[in-house]
Formats: sequence, structure tokens, C-alpha cells
Amino acid sequence: MSKKILLAVGDCVYSKHAVRYLSTVSSAAKDISMTLFHVQPMVPSIISESAKTYSEVGAVVDSLLQKEVETAKCVVGELNDLAVEQGIRRDRIEVVTEPMKAGMARDILDKGEKDGYQAIVLARRGLTPSRDFFIGTTAAKVVDHALNTPVWVVDGETAPLNMLIAIDGSPDSVYLLEYVLSMVGPNPDLHLTFFHVLPSLRHYYSVDFQRANLHLEEVMQRKDRERMEMFYTRAFDILKKHGIQDAQVRTMTAKAMEDVSTCVLREAKSGGYGTVVIGRRGEREAFFTGRIAMRLIQKISDQALWIVC
Repeated sequence: MSKKILLAVGDCVYSKHAVRYLSTVSSAAKDISMTLFHVQPMVPSIISESAKTYSEVGAVVDSLLQKEVETAKCVVGELNDLAVEQGIRRDRIEVVTEPMKAGMARDILDKGEKDGYQAIVLARRGLTPSRDFFIGTTAAKVVDHALNTPVWVVDGETAPLNMLIAIDGSPDSVYLLEYVLSMVGPNPDLHLTFFHVLPSLRHYYSVDFQRANLHLEEVMQRKDRERMEMFYTRAFDILKKHGIQDAQVRTMTAKAMEDVSTCVLREAKSGGYGTVVIGRRGEREAFFTGRIAMRLIQKISDQALWIVC
């Protein structure tokens, strides 16, 4: 069954980065198809309403709309050619350009969710007009509201196949791994790092409560170790079935000296990863939520972030 990826693009260098990123990530997954989706900017309502009254305004609006259509065709055509140059078969690429309806982020979300895409991919920058004070607003809105569809946010040129996967050993961590492997395929260039942060009472309660209940923390961490052993046993079986060698995988465990997102950010920056993968759900809701995803989007640079539902 073909997996469909929606790549939201605009007339910017950042969209080219996203095309190159996606081409590399999916190079070994033979059942991937992609849609280059371009949303044409909306003419401000105050201008379009004036066009009904003033003929000279109507002529300007018609000219603007025609120019946007022509620009859109050039944009998606150029990115289509780039995707082919990067190794994606032309018959696996669909090109769609539409006038804006409900807004940039809303239109991207509607397209991704209604048409059953397995991922929405977009650049961290570029889709929001440069005049917008909130750079990256579109990406942030898509991440915040895409509760049923995984979102990949690409920032700059990265080494896509050096991937950090944040896990907690829950069943959702298994799903996270299976999702990544299904989208990447048996690529010999793939390098996975499982990154786990030891649970701490401070993730749930105050630091004072943690200090007063060290015995409870010891019990929690002992149970966590048992669960992680079970997870790794299953994870390496899954990796083997997907053709991933042990040498392509490593595991890391960090002590919870700070909140989990800070630990992930530190490792993401210091480890030279091109892709960071997190889930929306998991054992510790403080980790697997849109709030944490938003923080990572704000802090991560020159990397891609996957938020998997």
C-alpha cells in the first residue's frame, strides 16, 4: 500500500531544502508518493470587496490573481523537477496548487487530514509572509492542530538519516519506531539513536516532593529499567525484520537533572542529528504533548523535527 506524503511548498529556498530532505529520507522506501501542495496567497477582503464597486480595482485584482496562478505553476514546476533530480520518480509526484480558502495552515491541515496522508511536511520558514512578525507561524499552527497526522518540520540543510528518536518504553514508543521505519525503509545509511530520559518525580510533582520521596523515585526507576529492557528486546526484533543492522543503532539514557525537553534539546544539538523524532503521546504527558513540540520547534535549528501522532 502506497504511503502518501503531503509537502507544503512556497516560493522560497526553504521549500527546496524540504524537497531535498524528503527525497533523501524516502530514497529506500519504494512505496512512497508525494504531493507538492501550494496555497496561493489570498487577496485581502477589503480589496476584493472594493473590486465589486470600483472597476479599476477589479482590474488590479484580476491581474493579481492571474499573477499568483502563474507564480504557483512556476514554483511547483521547479520543485517537481528538483524532486525528480533528487531521485523521486515523476509518476510518484502529484502537483496541486489552489487559491487560499481558510488560511495557509488551515488549508494545509484540511488537505492532509481529509485526503489521508501519512505525513505533512513543511519548512519551518518560508510559508509565512516575510512581513509577518511571527516568523514560522504556519509551521507552528500546523503542529499545534494536526492531532491525527504526523508533521515533519524541516529547518535548513540537514543530514536526514542521522536520527534521534525520543522514547519512554511505552507502547507508543514501539509505534514511533515502526512509523519511522515504514517511512524510511531499509536504508543502509540510516543511523538511529534511541534517547531515553530516566523518569523522575520532578516530572510530575515539585522538586521538594522528589527529595522527600527518594525511595519512591527508586521504585519508579527500577520499573522503568524493566520496561525499557522489554522495549529494546522488541525494538531490535523489529529493526532486524526491517533489514536494519545492529551497527546502525545505538541507545542512550540520560538522568533527569532537568525537564525532558531540555535533555532532548541538549542531545539534539550536541549529537549532530539531522532528524529528531518525538511522539505526541506516551507515559509522561509532560513530554509527549503539543506544548513540548512547540518548544522544540522554537529551539531546534538546521534540523528536522517529526511530531508523530
